[in-house]
Amino acid sequence: MPQPTPFFIRCLLGLAAAVAMALLGVSLWLGPGAEPALATVALALAGLVLALGGVALRRAWLETANAKRTLEEAIEALPASVEIFDENDRLVAFNRHLVEIYPHMEAEFKRGARFEDLVRRSIALGGVPAAKGCEEAWLAQRLAARTNARLNPTEPLLQNLHEDRWVRVHERHTRAGGVIGVRLDVSDLVHEQQRLAASKAHLQAFVLTTPNGVLTLDTEGHVLALNPAAEALFGFEANELKGSHIDLLFGIWMGARLSLESLVGGSQELTARHRDGQELTLLLSVAEVKTATTHRFVCIITDLSERKRQEVALQEANARLAKQSVTDGLTGVGNRRYFDQLLQQEWQRSARHGHSLACIMVDIDHFKLYNDRYGHVAGDDCLIRVAELLRACAGRGGEAVCRYGGEEFVLLLADCDLAGALVVAQRCLDSIRLAAIEHEASPLRRRLSLSLGVAACVASVGDAQCAAVSLVERADAALYAAKQSGRARLVCSEHAA
Repeated sequence: MPQPTPFFIRCLLGLAAAVAMALLGVSLWLGPGAEPALATVALALAGLVLALGGVALRRAWLETANAKRTLEEAIEALPASVEIFDENDRLVAFNRHLVEIYPHMEAEFKRGARFEDLVRRSIALGGVPAAKGCEEAWLAQRLAARTNARLNPTEPLLQNLHEDRWVRVHERHTRAGGVIGVRLDVSDLVHEQQRLAASKAHLQAFVLTTPNGVLTLDTEGHVLALNPAAEALFGFEANELKGSHIDLLFGIWMGARLSLESLVGGSQELTARHRDGQELTLLLSVAEVKTATTHRFVCIITDLSERKRQEVALQEANARLAKQSVTDGLTGVGNRRYFDQLLQQEWQRSARHGHSLACIMVDIDHFKLYNDRYGHVAGDDCLIRVAELLRACAGRGGEAVCRYGGEEFVLLLADCDLAGALVVAQRCLDSIRLAAIEHEASPLRRRLSLSLGVAACVASVGDAQCAAVSLVERADAALYAAKQSGRARLVCSEHAA
């Protein structure tokens, strides 16, 4: 059967009281004879009223107790601390989480102290690190903020507790004039924010101080941000490049648009130009930054220009060194070392292809007398002049002129038979004669002359080194024959034999 509601009980009590008063009035009106009966009825009704009132009071008390217990259970079940203050700012309810946060204040909580007294006590016990050294000022500011929050609700208050613990305090005023406070432990969140802030600061410091250029691009390749190193690298200020396409830096010089996706995860050496036109050699590395809300590309640019210039200079120096190692320092033609290397190479090639290889040995007639007459400086000039004439006579790229030693030169003619070698040798004789280089100490005539020995053959397969030397020996024997025959002439190996 449904239980009567408190409102129904109150109505029934009111009706019983009214009936009792009415009966009492009637008994007084009828006179003394009716008083006992009516009084009895009135007393009975009064008793009924008292009984029903007791039932109603007990039921109301039970409902209040149940409501209070439900409220307490609800408060305890919350994952945050809860404190409830009445209109006099006295603590009337709280849960265990509040005690866990402020264990040193448990006695004060249970006593139901006022908010100001609670704060003072917590400051005195060292529970508010921020108030150390300025206790009264901090307390006044905290109370003022609590009062002002009645009219203008403020943002949650972040408080630092002992042991690097942080809580966020939410306070709301009720219509009855009380205050409900909720405190959330946000230590993990604050620590994470601090870690992220430190990481961001470190990253920003790195970006600002690194000598590498750093560009942040959108997915279309437009510049969103750049660091000072990138500004210095290209000669553009940040406000000039922001919003520009990366082609401004690379593409217009490469003749094609850059594909950022193809560069992700690797590095590529590119050529760009400074604003003033200076060519740059750069190493571009691209990383993709993609989250649920962000999609960016970060470019790290390393300037390789100086290293590239050093590499080119080193290559040129090595090339010069290599050339010097096989070049006669005075005349500029090949030296003896180069001739020996070239002879072996051409001999092997002649053996593989069956082509003839020719050798012309050249000696300046009476060169010692020339040095004695004109001096060694003039002698050096004479050697240089002769080397130039011989190189001009050799002509073809496959024909090498080398200084064999002292005043002797040698011409190695690839793919050339004896007849062709004799043509070149005669050309050398004619060239030196037409040059008309003065040699007053010469017993032959008053002009410089040459003696030449010519040999040619097709290389044979076998001991290449010995066979190649034999070609030089034959040409040298022919040269000796030319000298014995009166100089200023050429002799081929066939005639010498």
